[in-house]
Amino acid sequence: MTRNILSYLWIVGLILAACSNKSDDTSSFFPDAPANPDKVKLVELVNEFRANGQRCGSKNYASAVPVTWNETLATVAKKHSLDMNANKKLSHTGTNGSLVDERITAEGYIYTFYAENLLKGGATEEEAMKAWRESASHCENLMDPNIKEIGVGTAGPYWTMVLASR
Repeated sequence: MTRNILSYLWIVGLILAACSNKSDDTSSFFPDAPANPDKVKLVELVNEFRANGQRCGSKNYASAVPVTWNETLATVAKKHSLDMNANKKLSHTGTNGSLVDERITAEGYIYTFYAENLLKGGATEEEAMKAWRESASHCENLMDPNIKEIGVGTAGPYWTMVLASR
């Protein structure tokens, strides 16, 4: 019982951190993400999740087609995680004022649809996915049927997942 409560509190902390735009200088509390996350594992975890219908907050989603890995999106994600780590700030806005759509376009990816999931904390791909699955807005991004490709990048405790379609 105590283990379940501690696990719940840890996940709530990750989700709250992921939704905060305030500067955070508490990175020592959060474990570092892998420097090079396993793209095969991430695609597998996302596709396993999408294969079944999901309830994200108050919305129900039917199963969605599998996604594939995209290196351009991974580059966008890595650069944003590096920026967040350098500035110790979890934010969808880069320190240069850029938003995810601008960062995607700057790398030459011509999108028809995009989304971004952020996270501070999570030492493994499974922990990051668990936090995103348990957050309604991140879950919605994972289940959106418009999404066809993903890329993930990390730096320090920061994770960025860019989800998109061409």
